[in-house]
Amino acid sequence: MRTQQMLPKDMLYFINQWCSKEIELFVDQVLLIRAQKKSPGFSYQETDLLQRINEGIPFDLQQKYNKLISKRENSTLTEKEYDDLLSLIDKIEKMDAQRIAYLSQLAKIRKTTLPQIMLDLGIKEPEIL
Repeated sequence: MRTQQMLPKDMLYFINQWCSKEIELFVDQVLLIRAQKKSPGFSYQETDLLQRINEGIPFDLQQKYNKLISKRENSTLTEKEYDDLLSLIDKIEKMDAQRIAYLSQLAKIRKTTLPQIMLDLGIKEPEIL
C-alpha cells in the first residue's frame, strides 16, 4: 500500500491551526529528528540529551520576556515589571546554564569539545551585549 505524502506547505497550514504549546512540542520533535538524521545511531542517553538541549525557552516565558524588554526599550517599564524582568532573566540564564551542561555531557559522550558539538548541532554562541 502506498502512503500519501504531505507537502510542507500543507503541513504548515495545519500547524498554523495549533495552539502555541502544540507548536512548541512539535518543533522540539522536529529538531530532534533533524539532529538524529545528522548523526544516526544515537544511544538512548544521546537522544535524551538532544531532546533536552532542543527544548528551548517555553513560549509563554519567551512572550513575557519579549513584552517586558519592549517596555524597557520604550521606557514604560514599571518597577514591578522591572522586578519581573529580572526574575525572568534569572530563570532564562538558569535554563541556558542547564542547556550548556547537557551539551557538555553530549560532548563527553562523543569524545569531542563543546564548541564542536555546538557546531555539529548548528547552535550558535550567544551574542555578548
